[in-house]
Amino acid sequence: MTRHADPDTRRLQIAEALLRTLAERGLGGTTLADVAAAADVSVGLVQRYFRTKDELLIFGIEYVYQRATDRLHRVEIAPPVRDVVVRLMETFLPLDETRERELRVWLNFLTASLTSERMAAIHRAATGELIDGITDALTAAQRTGEPDDDLDPRAEATALVAFVDGLCLHHAATGDGYDIPAIRAALATYAGRLFGRRAGA
Repeated sequence: MTRHADPDTRRLQIAEALLRTLAERGLGGTTLADVAAAADVSVGLVQRYFRTKDELLIFGIEYVYQRATDRLHRVEIAPPVRDVVVRLMETFLPLDETRERELRVWLNFLTASLTSERMAAIHRAATGELIDGITDALTAAQRTGEPDDDLDPRAEATALVAFVDGLCLHHAATGDGYDIPAIRAALATYAGRLFGRRAGA
């Protein structure tokens, strides 16, 4: 990359290098020097944009969440709502190499959020926005007859997000029984039960 790249381009270059490094080495095993080497730049250049490792890590998790949000916005919103909800949640599943890497990075940051209030706040905000969006989708679904009128949209949205997070965790940690076809099928089964109540499913 040219030595005269603009700051935004440089930051994104470094963010991509951070994601690759974290996915391979984990949070504890990643240094500024590692990220600089992966980005093919000097440590000094990395520090020009991120003075500390913590600043770099916070930018990294915000970058991961922004990429996930961008994927959400590209999902076509068209009935039935059940299919929309499945497509929305699939954007978080590790169904390709990019999302597999993001999952491993996310798991590292999730651990860090236990001891970092700043990272915990970022996670809470992103999760809250996702739950709000799914709540709105389920509320709209009730108005069109999907699913039962007595369903609690927010409680179900919270449960659905936790379910998908669990699929991601087991995919990363265990592998067996949680490969891509299996996690797709599990999400479809969950959605079928959620939206099939009226029909007695």
